[in-house]
Amino acid sequence: MKSLTSLGKGLAAATVAAMASTSLASAAETVKLGVGLSMTGPLAFLSQQYVQGMKAAVETINKSGGVGGGRQLELVVRDHKGVPSEAVAVAKRLIDEDKAAIIDIDLPSTVAIAAQAVSKEAKVPQIAGFTFAPAAVKQGNPYFFRACTNADLIADALARSIIEDKSNKTIAMLAPNDDYGRSAVEALSNALQRLGGIKVVYVDYYERTQNDFSAILLKMKSLNPDSLFIDVRWPASLTVLKQMVEVGLKKPLFSSVNFYNAKLAEQAGPLLEGTQMSVAWAPVFTDPASVEFVKAYEAMFKQKPDDSASLGWTATMVAAEALKAAGPGADSDALRKALADVSYTGPQGQVKFDANGEASVAAHVLRFKGGQYHFVR
Repeated sequence: MKSLTSLGKGLAAATVAAMASTSLASAAETVKLGVGLSMTGPLAFLSQQYVQGMKAAVETINKSGGVGGGRQLELVVRDHKGVPSEAVAVAKRLIDEDKAAIIDIDLPSTVAIAAQAVSKEAKVPQIAGFTFAPAAVKQGNPYFFRACTNADLIADALARSIIEDKSNKTIAMLAPNDDYGRSAVEALSNALQRLGGIKVVYVDYYERTQNDFSAILLKMKSLNPDSLFIDVRWPASLTVLKQMVEVGLKKPLFSSVNFYNAKLAEQAGPLLEGTQMSVAWAPVFTDPASVEFVKAYEAMFKQKPDDSASLGWTATMVAAEALKAAGPGADSDALRKALADVSYTGPQGQVKFDANGEASVAAHVLRFKGGQYHFVR
C-alpha cells in the first residue's frame, strides 16, 4: 500500500511538473515579425532608426502581455542591402526558414514592391512602414498593406507650403537618383501644378556616392528660380547646404524628411534657417500616441526618436494588433483579414486600410527656425 501511495505521489508530481513545463513553454512561445531592411549601404542610417522604433514597440507590446495566448512578439531582422533581388531572397528566407507570421520589407520602395511576388505566392501578409512609392499598393497583392503615408500625400502637404508664398512662381529640384527621388519629384511637380500652377524650371538627380553638388547648384542659380526643393540624404545634406553658400544660391528652401535630422540641425545650424520639410512625424507632436511612443523610445535608447523610428514603431504596432485579433493558431488568411480590419491610432495618425491595403496616413510639414524644428501643418 505504501509503495502504491509513493507511486501515486510520484505520478502526481510528474504530472504537475509536466503541466508546469507546458505552461512555461506556452509563456515563452514567440510569434515572429520578419523584417528585411537596408542595414548596410546608403540607407543604413534610416534602416537602423526604423529598427530601433520597432524594438521599442516590441518591448512595449511584450510588457503589456504580448500578442495574445501568452505569446511574445519577436523581431527577425535581415539585410537586403537595398537590392530588389536580395529583398526577394530575404523575403523567402523569412517565410520559409524563420517562419515569420508577417513580413516587413522596406527601404527603398523597390524592395517592398519586388518582395510582393513572394508574399503573394506564399500567401503571407506583408506590411510596409517606410514605403512611399504610390505603385506599392498597385501590384494586385491582397496580402500587402502600407501602414505609412505615401509620396502623393507628402507632396500635397509640402506643395501647400510652397504656394502659400505668392511670389513663388518657379522652382528647381534636386533629388536622389532612385525610385524614391523620382517619385518625390513627380509627386511634388504634379501637386504644384494642380494646386498653384508653379512651374518646375529644372530637375536633376544625384548619385548615392556623390559629394560635389556645385555644378548642379550653379545651374540652378543661373535659372534664378523663386524657390528650391533640395531632397538630399544625410550626410550629403550637410554638404549641399554648405555648397549652396559657397556658390551664392539663397532661395526659399523646401525638402523632405531627409532634412529632418538632429545631426544635420546641430551641424548646419543657420544654414537650415527657414527651411520647410514634409515629414510623417516629429517629436514636437503632443498627441497621446506620440507621447507613448516618445516615452518608450527614450526609456530604451536614452535619446529622442526621429521620423524613421516612428514609422518602425507604427508598423510593428499594426502587426501586433492583427496578431492579437487573429489569435493563436491563425493561418495566413486569418491574419490577412485581421490586418485588413485593423484600426490603430499611432503617432502619425490613424491607420485603417482600404480595399487596396492603403492606409492614406497624413503627412505633415515642419519649419526649422531659431535652431529648432516647429510644426507648420
